[in-house]
Amino acid sequence: MQKKLFSVPALLLTAVLVVGCNTSETKDSDAQKNEPSNTPTEQQQPSSKDTTVDESQETPTSNETNKDNKDNKDNKDNTTKKEQEVKYVQKGVDKTEKATESKSADQDYKVHQLPGFTLTPEEPGKDMLVFKDNPNVFMRIESIDASQTKYEDAKTSMQDYMNAVGEPSSLSSEDLAAFKDVKNIEGYVVHFKEDKEKVIGVVFEKDGLITKLTIHDNDELDLTDAMLKMAATIAKK
Repeated sequence: MQKKLFSVPALLLTAVLVVGCNTSETKDSDAQKNEPSNTPTEQQQPSSKDTTVDESQETPTSNETNKDNKDNKDNKDNTTKKEQEVKYVQKGVDKTEKATESKSADQDYKVHQLPGFTLTPEEPGKDMLVFKDNPNVFMRIESIDASQTKYEDAKTSMQDYMNAVGEPSSLSSEDLAAFKDVKNIEGYVVHFKEDKEKVIGVVFEKDGLITKLTIHDNDELDLTDAMLKMAATIAKK
């Protein structure tokens, strides 16, 4: 009988220990289930490094910005250079007009021409700047590279032409004051009093070019000063 009583408490103690172990295992299992895991949303979030790369690709660099500003400035400068104010005297009246840059089709020069004039080729090596309302009023332009001729030869050629036209007289330095930065310059005029017309011949060296001008004008229009002021803008292309 005593042997049976000893076995019962032992069995009860064993049962308690087993239950306790099962309870501990259950708590550990539940804890594992409740632990947060890495969700797909967290795995897909970009790192700060990736975000920085994207922003740098979308934002223009300072060099690109400076280049755009320079291009805009260059375009503005090119537009400005195509027009120039020209002041001249016509029949005693002071005038100011905007002249537009034109380039010779066959020769190596450019010139600013006033409204009402047209620059067209006459023949190889010669252009005509003609007044639209009266084609008898014009300026012939012959421009040669200074490496291909001499100024003295061009001047002699102009003098011979003017002597053939009539009795030339020299233009004063005041008449030729519009020509700036010229290396050499000479000018002549022949008046035809009965017809109220005149012929002007000018030869000058500037910007690596030797240029000869022949102007035909009349007292009715009196555009000599306007044509001389345009001729003073002649420069190498």
